Amino acid sequence: MGSGGSKTTESQKNGPKADVLKETDEEPISLDDIVEGYPPPKAVRDKKRHIFTEEDKKVSDSRANTIRVEDYQTFEELSRALTEGLQNDVQKVRAIFTWIGLQGTKGNNSKNNAAPMSPQHIVQLVIQRKASYNLLFVMLCRAVKIPCVFIRGLAKSAAYEVGDRTVDKLGNSWTAVFVSGGWRFVFPLWAFSAIVGHSTGTWTLVESDGQGARETEAKSSGVTVANFNDYYFLTDPDEFIYTCFPHDSKWQLLAKPYTKQQFIDIANCEQAYFENHIQITTKLECLYKSENGVCDIGIKKANEEEFKHLYKLYFNHELSKTKLSKELQLDRYVAVMNNKSAVNFRIRFPGEGIYKMEIYGGSPTGFPLICSFRLDCNEGVSNVKPFPCNPESGFGPNLVTVSAGLEAESHKTGFINVKKNKNVNIRFNLNKHVQVQTVLVHNNIQEEVLSRHVNHKVKGQHLEVNVEVPQQGEYALQINTKPKGSSEPFKNACNYLLASEDMNKKKRFYENAAEKKARNELEGCLKSNDPESIQKAIDNFDQFDLDDKGKREKAERKKNFLVLQKELKEAIARRNVDVLETAIDNAKSSEFSSNLQNHITEAEQLLAELRKLKRFAHEVLQMKQSTISEIHSYKNPRPLAYDVMKATYFLLGEKEDHLQEWEQIQGLMRKSGKQGLLRRVRQFDTINVTENMVNSAAQLLRQYDEETATTASAGLGTFYKWASNVVGNMT
Repeated sequence: MGSGGSKTTESQKNGPKADVLKETDEEPISLDDIVEGYPPPKAVRDKKRHIFTEEDKKVSDSRANTIRVEDYQTFEELSRALTEGLQNDVQKVRAIFTWIGLQGTKGNNSKNNAAPMSPQHIVQLVIQRKASYNLLFVMLCRAVKIPCVFIRGLAKSAAYEVGDRTVDKLGNSWTAVFVSGGWRFVFPLWAFSAIVGHSTGTWTLVESDGQGARETEAKSSGVTVANFNDYYFLTDPDEFIYTCFPHDSKWQLLAKPYTKQQFIDIANCEQAYFENHIQITTKLECLYKSENGVCDIGIKKANEEEFKHLYKLYFNHELSKTKLSKELQLDRYVAVMNNKSAVNFRIRFPGEGIYKMEIYGGSPTGFPLICSFRLDCNEGVSNVKPFPCNPESGFGPNLVTVSAGLEAESHKTGFINVKKNKNVNIRFNLNKHVQVQTVLVHNNIQEEVLSRHVNHKVKGQHLEVNVEVPQQGEYALQINTKPKGSSEPFKNACNYLLASEDMNKKKRFYENAAEKKARNELEGCLKSNDPESIQKAIDNFDQFDLDDKGKREKAERKKNFLVLQKELKEAIARRNVDVLETAIDNAKSSEFSSNLQNHITEAEQLLAELRKLKRFAHEVLQMKQSTISEIHSYKNPRPLAYDVMKATYFLLGEKEDHLQEWEQIQGLMRKSGKQGLLRRVRQFDTINVTENMVNSAAQLLRQYDEETATTASAGLGTFYKWASNVVGNMT
């Protein structure tokens, strides 16, 4: 996420340039994304854990392991072998899913002479990335009458960087299958593929869990490895939306669908985030902007359980306008503040620039990546200082404190507000016999001076620590322990961050030159018709936290109007049903629907025309390959066959001198890929059809009718009906 299923960050030098977590667009067979009569997409209430059990997994995976692709010549036979006798559709779909995953782990050892379009041939093409996992999964599900659809949209795969504002290049596809009374997501490619070592080479590690670093990542597209990740089987929609955004909002399968902007903004949460029930307690977004040189990120476990965690802080040395001094160590610029099961990471920035924060942990078995954030600091930070120290366990009582035998009685969070020359009393209950050491730390005051301002005493099972700070500023209190009578060194048990009340920045009642410039630019952008320029002015204005006075709201509304207008214009130009539907829905549901009515009407008229063409093509696209092969096999066809296919190819844009002989038409029918007959019918658009093409096709078809064509051949009847519908629609 930043990765689909399985992007990792191990260092690798070589690898493919393409985003291998993106499904191929090239398919050897054209199938409808959705079949007429399928249940409509709706939000589901049950979670994956409610409908898929360990027993389902065991039974289905066992079946999948026994099936060899070379033993079956058709998808119907293969699907029956995989699913016959299984108790429910969940088990059947699981057997199909697991079997596909096993083919990837076996490599491409199948015979090269597999029959065209046989299961063995399609498996070969999938392994070679000449066909998608989606195609194989959909064909097997549909072969046993389990509704299964292709979904097209955007997916935050290997090409995604946390905080990206543009995601249009992240086109991808996945599937949904109808089981247990509802639609469920399956993303086969992400389940069965992983990227190891992907890196843009733009980040430098500057702090790793309290330790300063300067490790610049090497640029690498990574390498692909076979994988088997159950997470992308029947993934819950409320988790799936974090990384996958369908063009058709209905296929989010959510009661309240996300907008594209919400998908861009949503926090970059990894698989382990959901599996370990982590929650983000600050804003649920992937991009944070500093305030007074500081960002706060909060997480916790939903079950109020404490957990272990690590973090890494990176600096983007390519996109940042400034450079970090080589002498500067960033080992004290992140403070981890503990509050029972909640953890807050306070990040201070030593310089302007773009940063990235990665948080790991939450799991009882290790430290998987939980979530990551882009942190933008676009302000002067000359007054930002490092924390007095950066203890491994953070500030505030935590699991380490409990393990040391201390239980906080008074101060249970990591921050204490103090006043100069005022005593602070911190109390603990002791559950072990320990010796205690207390240390006060400041950036500029020596420890021996500060030692006179902190003391402690143990009375039975109680510990009291008293602190009095000598001057305004920020301090760290370290409480260390060791077993009573032991000669071993003290170990850190608990820490507090202490700050005087005067540390808070006072609010100014005037605007400086940079703030005035930002406000003027915001007012000036109201004359612009470029939504990106307006957004830039808004972002620049926001970084100063200035009063709105109405201009920002006007700029936001104008930007939103221009974005919707642009979406409609682009959708009309692209002539794509899914894109048009999305643009129309967005415009009609907005406050600007009346202002955009002319564009909406034009888009709706075009959408109706494209839907009509899609209906015309439906029966052609449902034909089996064997039916087309039958027409192709005619050696001496009747005039009807020649005329129908010639008319079909006329409408598809073939020149007449390419259609003089039946052998030429046979040659065209043998083509596959983008030039394949079904693919061309699927992508047919009247915008490319001239009046001469329509007249030529009409003249050929005029002497026949649908009944005559269908009696001669079901396939010819289907092509006759399609060509006649197109001609009738254009005359």
